[in-house]
Amino acid sequence: MDDIHAPATGDPTRHARIVQLDGLRAIAVSAVFLQHALKAPLWIGVDLFFVLSGLLITGILLERKARGQSYFAHFYARRARRILPPYGLLLAVSTLLFGAGWMHYWPWYAFFSTNIGLSLSGIGHDSLNVLWSLAVEEQFYIFWPFVVLLCPERVLAWVAAALIVAAPVLRAIATPWFASFWPIYYLTPFRMDLLAAGALLAVALRRDRRALEPFYPLAIVVALAALGALGWLHVSNPRFRAANTPLSNAMLYSISLLLCTSIVVIALRGRGIVQRVLTHPALVYVGTVSYTIYLIHLSVLYALWPLHLNRYASAALAFAITLAYATATWYGFERRLTRGPARRPLPVVTRTTA
Repeated sequence: MDDIHAPATGDPTRHARIVQLDGLRAIAVSAVFLQHALKAPLWIGVDLFFVLSGLLITGILLERKARGQSYFAHFYARRARRILPPYGLLLAVSTLLFGAGWMHYWPWYAFFSTNIGLSLSGIGHDSLNVLWSLAVEEQFYIFWPFVVLLCPERVLAWVAAALIVAAPVLRAIATPWFASFWPIYYLTPFRMDLLAAGALLAVALRRDRRALEPFYPLAIVVALAALGALGWLHVSNPRFRAANTPLSNAMLYSISLLLCTSIVVIALRGRGIVQRVLTHPALVYVGTVSYTIYLIHLSVLYALWPLHLNRYASAALAFAITLAYATATWYGFERRLTRGPARRPLPVVTRTTA
């Protein structure tokens, strides 16, 4: 979950922040929060994070490759600075709140494989289950930098497209291997199509920053159709996701991929009301600290649920505490680690004449 940057133009030496994607990330983390706090059927929030991650990380890798600068060292050092400090702090907070049961499963945490642990049995307190998606990203980024480095951009686009096609096929084939849909949901080979979709967008934008403009109307149509299909499935067959059939596992997450990828395309165009909403300062700020919000929100909810508050009051209080925690860690150490020390404006020198 790196900072949201991408090339501003075709010039690989220029690197600008895409502010509207911060707003989109805020929407994604809000969906995850509402899913856990109010049981809203918004599990696609994580899928949106995956598409964004594939877009942004691939864009960064392509830029480093084009500039001929430090590649692997820069990439993994950047990931370590962004991921590890809040990750370690989460484990410390979890130990204080819920005990050190997670230490019995320490290899899953040490090697970013909590998604595998969840697929096999458990990884400790349920508040730490959110780490499965971080594990998916880190596993994907073990091999993806090598693919980006070794493949020309045209070949890279075909590789990403192949992964998009391969993932639902793997989900369908592997369904009989598992007693529930959870391993299909958790394991990287079955979710890599979302990251690959983001990567494909990055390659397209790399070649032409306006490459996605002609697809904007189509993206709106696809997003509405996918949202309608997911809504219809939820109403007509609420157990469809848990059915664990080749059809449900192959189709459901592919519909989510279409929805999330279309949403990203719409956001990237960033005009009119879409731009005004996604660049609202409050939304941008929530998106900026969304990584820590994502990490800690479930721990806060589990700490509050034993108080038996009204569920809406509990959700509101949990969000306030979560945002305060994320703000404290952002200004305490995260911003400095990811963006460097804040730069003070140079003093204005005025000249006087005698």
